[in-house]
Amino acid sequence: MSSPTALIALLFLIFALPSNAFSNNIIATFNNPSTTGLSMVFGPRQALAIEKRKNPQQFEITIQGLMKSKKLTRDQAEKRYGDFLLDPDGFALKAAEDERREVGYKDWIEQAVAKSDDPEATRKRIEDFKDRNRTRGVAIMSVLSTCILYYTYTHPYVPVR
Repeated sequence: MSSPTALIALLFLIFALPSNAFSNNIIATFNNPSTTGLSMVFGPRQALAIEKRKNPQQFEITIQGLMKSKKLTRDQAEKRYGDFLLDPDGFALKAAEDERREVGYKDWIEQAVAKSDDPEATRKRIEDFKDRNRTRGVAIMSVLSTCILYYTYTHPYVPVR
C-alpha cells in the first residue's frame, strides 16, 4: 500500500467511523496503567514499598493521616496511597469523578456551573471555549484534508513495472 493510499485509509478510519467508540477505547487502553506491560512488573505495592524504604517517617505520617481523615483501615490506606504513587494524575481524575457521582452531577461542566459564583457566566465561558476549539479543529482538519487531496492529485501513484 502506498503512503498516500495508507494516509487516505487512515483518514477514513478516523473521520468516517460513525462514533468515537473506537478511538475512545484506544485512548482508554493507553491511559489505563493497569493495561500496560509495566504494570505487570511495577504496581501499587511496589511503589508503596519503594516509598516506604525511601522515607519511613513520612510514609507513616501519610498513612496515619489517610487513616484519620478518610476513616480507613491500614490496608485500605496503604492501597489508596499505592494507587496514588503509581498514577497521581489518574488517581486525582478518578477521585474527582467519584466525588462528582457521589454528589449527583452528570458531568464536570454541570459541577463547575453549580459550584461557580456566577453560573451563567461560567456556562457561557465553557460553551465559548468549546465552540472556539470545535471551529479550530474543523479548520485544521479541513486544511489537512485539502493538503492531502492536493498532494494525491499532483503526485499520482504510478506502479513500477
